[in-house]
Amino acid sequence: MNRWIILRTSGGHTLALSRSLNKAGLEAWTPERTLRKYVRANTPSGNRAIESQIPILPTFVFAQERFLEDLINAAKSERSPHPAFSVFIVDGRVPQIHEAEITGLRAEEAEAAATIKAMHDAESHAAAEKIRIAAIKSSAARRRAEQEHERDRRASLRRAPIVLKDGAEVEVSDMPALVGIRGVFERANGPYAHVRFGNRSWKIEGWRVLPAPLNDNTALRSTAA
Repeated sequence: MNRWIILRTSGGHTLALSRSLNKAGLEAWTPERTLRKYVRANTPSGNRAIESQIPILPTFVFAQERFLEDLINAAKSERSPHPAFSVFIVDGRVPQIHEAEITGLRAEEAEAAATIKAMHDAESHAAAEKIRIAAIKSSAARRRAEQEHERDRRASLRRAPIVLKDGAEVEVSDMPALVGIRGVFERANGPYAHVRFGNRSWKIEGWRVLPAPLNDNTALRSTAA
């Protein structure tokens, strides 16, 4: 199963870092889209399209976990051939992202690419503009529907009681900073759970705290160790 880690860099280096790492054989990915601008030009339409690639998630690059050691060394190297970056670490651990957790970003990237292709295939500047505006409206409507569904889902989860035993090994969902990091459930406090990671106790919404899978050798060990 593919697992990804998070790399951080400057916004202007996001795409350059992803491409540089891939060129070096260190599999990396960041979602991107094509930005199209129109400038005045001596053309039949009076305009000329200029396109450039921009990151959908500036400063974030995902890299395959199996290259972690190489990436740490590259980030520390003073003569690294890559743009400056750091490996995202929380409480001494490197959070791991499952492939399924970046599915939405991949879909957004594919949707943006499909829109640009349709604009390229349009017969006129006016037709291309209609496609662009329709895509914006469609994306906005989809985001509103997704946000409403997510609000309803979270409201339902918050109403559910916390059913965990004190001392149980747990993981936290929907919090990228803690993905893949195991903690120890200490106690419930209303809708909140207190979870210990190493020597630090975190107060987290109870619906985010789940029992850690058993016999999962790929998961990180408990921070209580």
